[in-house]
Amino acid sequence: MNNLNDPKFRNDHKEINLIVACGHNRVIGYNGKLPWSIKEDWDYFMNTTLGGSMIMGRTCYREFEPFAKERDVIALTRNKNYKFRHAKTANSLKQALSLTTKKTIWICGGERLYEEAMSVGKRLYITLIDNQFTGDVFFPPWEQTFTRLVSKKEVRTKAGNLKFLVYDKF
Repeated sequence: MNNLNDPKFRNDHKEINLIVACGHNRVIGYNGKLPWSIKEDWDYFMNTTLGGSMIMGRTCYREFEPFAKERDVIALTRNKNYKFRHAKTANSLKQALSLTTKKTIWICGGERLYEEAMSVGKRLYITLIDNQFTGDVFFPPWEQTFTRLVSKKEVRTKAGNLKFLVYDKF
C-alpha cells in the first residue's frame, strides 16, 4: 500500500489542494458526469485550477477531456496498459503526484481519489450548491480534516445559491 505521508514521498515543496463542488447530501456525480451545469461553478473551477497540475480519475477525465489539451493533467486508471489522449497516465495517486510539473496541484475527483488525497491535501476548495441532485458519487466527509475557514463567497444562480468556501487543515 502507498503511504503518502512517508517522508520519502512527501511533496512538501508543492501545494496540494482538493477542489470539488457538491449538492445536498455531498452529491458530486451521477452516471459518470456532473449532475448539474452551472456556468458560475464551471468558471470558478477553470479559473482556480489554471496554471496548476490537475489529478483526476478516469471518469472525471472523460468529462474533462475536451479541455485537457491546454492543461497539465494526470489521469488515474488501474489498467497499466491504458494511455489517456491528452493527459499523463498514472496508476496510483503516489505515481500521479510524482508526475506533476507545477508547484500547485489540484485533486479534481472522483470519490475514491478524494478519500485518498484527504491525508496529503493542504487546502480544500469546496463549492456548496444549495440544491438537491440525484447522484451515485459523493464527496467524503471533510469537516474533521479541513477545519479553518480561509474565505467564503456566496453567489446566486438559477440552479441554486453557491457558496465558494476555502478551508485549511489548521
